[in-house]
Amino acid sequence: FRKAVRGEPLPRVVEGGPTPLERIPAIRNPTINGIVEVARGCGRGCRFCVPTQRYLRSLPLEKIREEIRVNRAADHLLIHAEDVLRYGAKGILPEEERVLALFREAAESGLDTSASHAAFASVASAPSLVQRISEMLGVGSREKPMFGVQMGIETGSPSLVERHMRGKALPFSPEEWPEVVVRAHGILADSRWVPCSTLVLGLPGETEEDVRKTRELVERLGEFESLIIPLFFVPVGSLSGERFFTAKDLRAEHWRLYAACVRHDFRWIGRLIREHFRDSRVKRLLTGMLVGVMRRRLEPYLRRMEEGESPLP
Repeated sequence: FRKAVRGEPLPRVVEGGPTPLERIPAIRNPTINGIVEVARGCGRGCRFCVPTQRYLRSLPLEKIREEIRVNRAADHLLIHAEDVLRYGAKGILPEEERVLALFREAAESGLDTSASHAAFASVASAPSLVQRISEMLGVGSREKPMFGVQMGIETGSPSLVERHMRGKALPFSPEEWPEVVVRAHGILADSRWVPCSTLVLGLPGETEEDVRKTRELVERLGEFESLIIPLFFVPVGSLSGERFFTAKDLRAEHWRLYAACVRHDFRWIGRLIREHFRDSRVKRLLTGMLVGVMRRRLEPYLRRMEEGESPLP
């Protein structure tokens, strides 16, 4: 920073180690969306992800409490971690009382509270934790009908889990991953948590059978209110030497998977709109009309995709 201030030449890339917890500065003013960082790193070790390769460190409740106070002016609180359900954990399993202490701080602030990320394996390994958090925050009430959170399915193929993200399934095995995802969706649905989940297409070594298994998993999740977003593989983390996956690499089974994701999202988007805009009839009508137009326009393309054909010109 001193070199930058003095106008001296700077290296293109600057790397450093983890900042000690005591040296992480506290925020001075309200953050966008009232975001409060409660932990850094993940430690599950997914090869395509950078945060997961860094060990989990949780900030002390005293610091979090102060940042919640600063964010009172934001009128909202967003608890941020790579997996909020492992706040304070020393190993792979959630430390339930520590997580509840964290959300108790949020509840006592009186702010509308949400969370950024959670892991399906954490949900499945501590099934009562989500319910207790929902009860604490009043999730399922008219004022807070749902609790959205970003999560990662990434694949429905146990072989790809074994190869690239074995830690993502822990304490379960890669072979159990599809069942873990389905079981966790049921737990989340019972407590009115709505996951917005990602898939990663084009992981190194992916086969047509891997993609088919992912599509089958998406189809099994149809009964659960959620969104599923397919993404292209980007070479980062320990896979930084691999090539990017692009639209030119999409095969017939990829298009079928894309169609399954779009069908799933259209199934639930109407309900999500009604819940999100519950206090504005105009917004419900306008967004509902927009979704209806999109659905009709996309239908011919979806049919082609379901046949394994590219809808691209």
